[in-house]
Amino acid sequence: MQVIYYGAPGTGKSFQIHEYLKNHHIPEDQIFRTTFHPEYSYSDFVGQLLPTVVRSGSAAGTITYSFSKGIFTRAMEKAYQDTSKEVFLILEEMSRGNCAAIFGDLFQLLDREKTGINKGYSRYFISHELIAKDIIAIPDDKIKIPANLSIVGTVNTSDQNVFAMDTAFKRRFDWAYVSTKPVPEGGPYENSVDLELYTSTGVETVNWIDLYGVLNKFICDERWLDLGEDKQLGQFFIEFDPAASNQEHKDKIRDKLLHYLWEDVHKISYKSKVQLFASDVHSFSDLYDRFEWDEPVFSDTFFECIQLWKRNAL
Repeated sequence: MQVIYYGAPGTGKSFQIHEYLKNHHIPEDQIFRTTFHPEYSYSDFVGQLLPTVVRSGSAAGTITYSFSKGIFTRAMEKAYQDTSKEVFLILEEMSRGNCAAIFGDLFQLLDREKTGINKGYSRYFISHELIAKDIIAIPDDKIKIPANLSIVGTVNTSDQNVFAMDTAFKRRFDWAYVSTKPVPEGGPYENSVDLELYTSTGVETVNWIDLYGVLNKFICDERWLDLGEDKQLGQFFIEFDPAASNQEHKDKIRDKLLHYLWEDVHKISYKSKVQLFASDVHSFSDLYDRFEWDEPVFSDTFFECIQLWKRNAL
């Protein structure tokens, strides 16, 4: 398996991977997980020579250099210990790291055999003495990814502009889209709580499932903001405690949702006649304070969309 789960933030990509591993009874010692970020490097991924000071014996005080294994090397060793057991290398937030630099020459290993006795193994080898030296099944320095080592990644579509993946890299993975549609299909939906939003005429009670659904429609539809689907959000963008108070729900909306909508949606919208927020909200400070003071922050147009949504007319 070589697959990347992709979708909007909060759609449950990592959760789907977690559920797959749990349902297939994969033990913890056969799962290797890391998170890419802008400073993550090939040395972090594969390993690097690091200085070590000898603490005792006749060589005490001497500096030696030993290979500190990265997560890819450790996953390879585990997979080759017993090729009948599945091993998973989980790469979270792949688009936040420079995949071309992180994989380096390992890129060549991503092409897998589709048929034959070597099905699932890398089609081509690379020479890498440091990775191969502790893998008994590899008699020389020519390494291949074994069939039982799966590489599973996640990509937030809203982060695609951090580090763009080139087409050659992308096509070596299967891509599994994780929809923004609420789960489970048909309900009752998970993470479903009622929220209170203030309008120009009073208080509107809106369920979170409805609120994020309307937001996604408002963000993407050409009738309103006409932004890309990468600006949508998922059902678990905020994880609510159903036993929490209205004030605690309000705090989560204030601290997580409003900032995202202001920075990633409102500020990049080029439409002047359609606004997500009220026309007299001119800064994030205005937005934050008005929400705290129980004043309306969303536009009348947005609330009209909520009413249409509730009537299945949006």
